[in-house]
Amino acid sequence: RKWVDHFFLMATVKLLMIDEVHLLGDDSRGPCLEAVVARMKTIQRAASNVNASRDQINHSSYRDSTPASLASEMRMIAVSATLPNIVDVAEFMEATEAFAFDGSFRPVPLTKHVHGCGFVGKNEFKFWSYLDNQVPDLIHRFSGGKQTLIFCHTKGDTEKLCAALIAKNMGGKRKVATAAPPGTVEHCLLNGVAYHHAGMPADDKSRVEEAFAAGEIRCLCATSTLAVGVNLPAHLVIVKGTRAWRGGGNGYQDIDKESLLQMIGRAGRPGLDTSGVAIIMTDTKSKSLIESRIQGLGPAESRLLRNLVDVLNTEISQRVVTEVGGAIQWLKTTFLFIRLRQDAAKYAMDRTWSSIDSYMNHLLGRAIESLVQTGLVEIDENGSISPMPACHIMSVNMVPYDSMTA
Repeated sequence: RKWVDHFFLMATVKLLMIDEVHLLGDDSRGPCLEAVVARMKTIQRAASNVNASRDQINHSSYRDSTPASLASEMRMIAVSATLPNIVDVAEFMEATEAFAFDGSFRPVPLTKHVHGCGFVGKNEFKFWSYLDNQVPDLIHRFSGGKQTLIFCHTKGDTEKLCAALIAKNMGGKRKVATAAPPGTVEHCLLNGVAYHHAGMPADDKSRVEEAFAAGEIRCLCATSTLAVGVNLPAHLVIVKGTRAWRGGGNGYQDIDKESLLQMIGRAGRPGLDTSGVAIIMTDTKSKSLIESRIQGLGPAESRLLRNLVDVLNTEISQRVVTEVGGAIQWLKTTFLFIRLRQDAAKYAMDRTWSSIDSYMNHLLGRAIESLVQTGLVEIDENGSISPMPACHIMSVNMVPYDSMTA
């Protein structure tokens, strides 16, 4: 958001690597990722057009840059294990090549099962908690004595299930007298069963990860963060439940398809297994729906539209967008524009619009009007857009537009 102040530094970046690029379609992280990629493309275009002398660079905030590095092209490398519309993403990244690999390239074949565990009834909390009782039997049936990774959907669930598995000696270790209190990492490691979640101290998480990688832990109960950030595969992966509590205002909500595929993708250890097994525990009524979901994802869709006002405010603050016509050109650098051309109906564009450009003009006009009414920007009779102090404050401090209007 401050790239103009550090232009020579940002313009010298010539390799942008993006893991889990399917997160473009994530409701919370997608708009940010899309804005970052579009912004990097803007920076590189500006760098290719600037004719900076050595003296200008020496007086900049990044003196290690060179005229040659500024003029060179930036490469983007984006990877994902769950992305069907790779061509759309490649176009957004301005890539000259896109490579797709089907399941036959997976180093360890994966067998997937969806286990219907009964009907939810009136008490949803009680049903999903009841699944803890069925986990030991699934481990006995499918693990073959090898390591098991059980994904839970809250921090508390990981610790609760871990204690239940220790009580049933699922770690396969002889119980020994220890001064370590139950629930501590020391107690878990001695019993061959542990938990892992974002609320743990970094040292404890590292100890658990190292112990699991070394084979000292037979069962690991973890939240879904382990499916994205840490490479700890297991022979058997169990996803305990397909709905999670998201707070009083939201209640129980379905686990998204991307997360399910990421979690079951941890099954099978290259170099140690000839196969992997993944089991998703759900209610009987949802069984067929989950089976269809794990066959693959639908196309990743842009989530920029819901955050268009916020992102546009930043581009105006950085003087990327200085007039209405420039706003259209900026929007054409986004993933939203790519997907509008492919499936406009998904973005509320109906047949009353004569063209995608006219619809984008409507979207931008509405977003700019919101910024004007809030006093974030001003627009003159010629269509020139000027940022107000509040525009910069909102951008630099990453204040959501809704908070600026509160």
